[in-house]
This record gives sequence, structure tokens and C-alpha cells, in this order.
Amino acid sequence: MKTLISSIIAIVVIFSATFGVKFFLEEHKPEADKKERVVTTPVVEVTIVKKQDLEFPLKSEGVVMTRRETILSAQVGGRIVDIHPQFELGATFKKGEVIAKIDRLDYEAVIAQAKSVLADAELAVLQEKARGEQAERDWKKIGGGKKASDLVLRIPFLKSTKARLAAAKAALEKAVEDLDRTEIRAPFDCRVRTVVLNLGATVAPGSQLGTIYDAENLMVRLPFSIDDYAQIPKDPGINLSADVGAETYQWVGKVMWDLGEVDQATVSAYLLAKVLPNKDAPERFRLPTPGLFLKARLTGSTLSNVVAVPRSAVRGRDRVGILNDKGELEFRTLVIARGSEDFVYATQGVLDGEKVILTKIELPIEGMKLAELKPGERSGE
Repeated sequence: MKTLISSIIAIVVIFSATFGVKFFLEEHKPEADKKERVVTTPVVEVTIVKKQDLEFPLKSEGVVMTRRETILSAQVGGRIVDIHPQFELGATFKKGEVIAKIDRLDYEAVIAQAKSVLADAELAVLQEKARGEQAERDWKKIGGGKKASDLVLRIPFLKSTKARLAAAKAALEKAVEDLDRTEIRAPFDCRVRTVVLNLGATVAPGSQLGTIYDAENLMVRLPFSIDDYAQIPKDPGINLSADVGAETYQWVGKVMWDLGEVDQATVSAYLLAKVLPNKDAPERFRLPTPGLFLKARLTGSTLSNVVAVPRSAVRGRDRVGILNDKGELEFRTLVIARGSEDFVYATQGVLDGEKVILTKIELPIEGMKLAELKPGERSGE
């Protein structure tokens, strides 16, 4: 019994002490300072955009090609008895310059034979004319006033001899032409690309001696995307350039024509441009070397009523933030006509004079309040 009473007394003492401590702490607890909640408005940098007509360059690139390349071949057969000492890879020749010679002996003999045949034909014509005149005089004596037939007057014989005369003249002309063809000449100002046959070789008509190309007549094929192709003006200026070592060489191009079709593999359309010589460049680079890679820049293309939006303001592919007149954030989707390294050019999505936000906003919510960064301030202050 005494144990039970002791336990109850202990429990009462513990609870009393606990409540006493709790009361003491509540009476003497510190009070926290109360502060008003401060709402911070993000400060953003903006740029005011304007609609305008913009002239911009179109860029492309291509490899220099020759406009004219041909096989240098023999028109007559025979043995090559002489050849130009410079007939080697890379050598240049002027139009009409003799590159190689074929043995003339057989062709000189043919000319002599043709002259003999021509002389016989001319004699036959003269003889036949004389016979015809004599036949006409004889018929007047014995014909009794009747009209003489063509056969009596030997007219068919005269026509035959005249035909043989014409054939003899043509044969002589061909023989002379064949003799002239024993000299193989450059058909135009050219440079040698390959050499196949050389001195001592025996050639047949059409045999290939090598290939040549016109080193002064060069072009470049320039690909463009369909969007850029649609923007090319009628007569654009074309600036061509190539980086060679530490130097950049430049030329002017002139549009020849477009190819009139779209490459299905690349979805590109092509222009052919003639490369004009640069008289101020060193002789070696007065014209680019065929096979050289060129960069092209076309001028004169214009986009009407577009807004240039800094690329740094674009989020994703085509979204931008606008600070409206209420100081609130609006999202817009741009219709982009084309782009450059620093700007995109939009035909729709933003209006003239609107403020495009440049600052990247964390957790942007449309309609949230924003403050415009004043001149002289820095973003984040």
C-alpha cells in the first residue's frame, strides 16, 4: 500500500514540474521580429524592333570548272613526225598554234594526183565543148532545118565532163585540206590537261593525242536553298573569294543562267556563274585555278517589311518574349523568312515598335510583371 501511494506521489510531482517548466518557457519565450513580404519584379533588358526593307547577301560555295574542254585528236592518219616541245601537262597554247605534225608525204602525193585528174577533167570539158560546137555546125548542113536533139549536140557528154571536173576540183580541195590537217593546231587558247600520244606514234583519224581546256573561260556552279533561290534578284552582283595560305583572293562573277531544276538529294537549285578575271591580282591568281573551292556572296536581294530580331532573344525555334504596355510578359511565335548569324528576320509575330526581351527569364509565366532595364543600369541590379 505504501508503494502505491509513493508511486502516485511521484507521478503527481513529475506532472507538476513539467507543467511548471512549460508555463515558465511560454512566459519567457522570445518574440520574432515581424517583416512585411517584399515582392521583387524581374528587371529585363529589351530592344525596340522596327519594320523595314532589308537588303542582305545570299551565300553559297562551289568548285571552279572549265566551260570548254575537248579532246585533241588527229583528223587524218599517219605518223607523228614533229611535236611542240612544250606539249606537256599544264602547258599553254594560243589559238592556231601548231602542236603536232603528221607525215605530209602521202598527202602531198594525193594532191599531185588530184591536180592531174583535175587537169584531165578540164581538158575533157574543153574537148567536149569543141565537139558540141562542131556537131551543131554539121547538123545545120545535114539536118534539113530540123531541130537537133541533145544527143546530136553532145549536151549529155558535156554535162558528164563538167560533173567530172567538179568532182576533180572537190577532190583537190579535200586533198589540200587533208594536207593542212597534218598540222594539229590548238582550236582555242588552251591549257593541256593530259597527254596520250607523242612523237613517233602512228595515229588514225580520230586518235586522241590528249585533252585540253580553255583556261580563260571558267565558271562555278552555286547551290542555293529553295528559300534563298526565290530571293535571288534578276541581275545580282556576285563576289567570289578563296583563301589560299594566308591570303584571300577575290573575283567577280556574272550569272550565265540557272539549271532550271531542283536537286532532289539536296533540295537545292543551282546558278551557273562565269568567273571574270581580277586584273589587280597577281598573274597566277588573275583567274582561279580549275578545281579551286570558292565562296560566293550575292548582293541585291531585298526582304520587304521584315523585323530584325536579335537571335539571342529567340527561345527555342521561333518564340520570343515581349514587354507590353502594361509591363507584362507576352509570348509570341515568329514567322521567320530567313536568318543570319546574329539576327532572324520575321514577317509576322512582332509589330513595329514593340519591345523584345533580351534577358533570359527563369520560370517565365505569361502575364507576369516585369521592369525594363534603364540606360546605364546592369541586368540583375
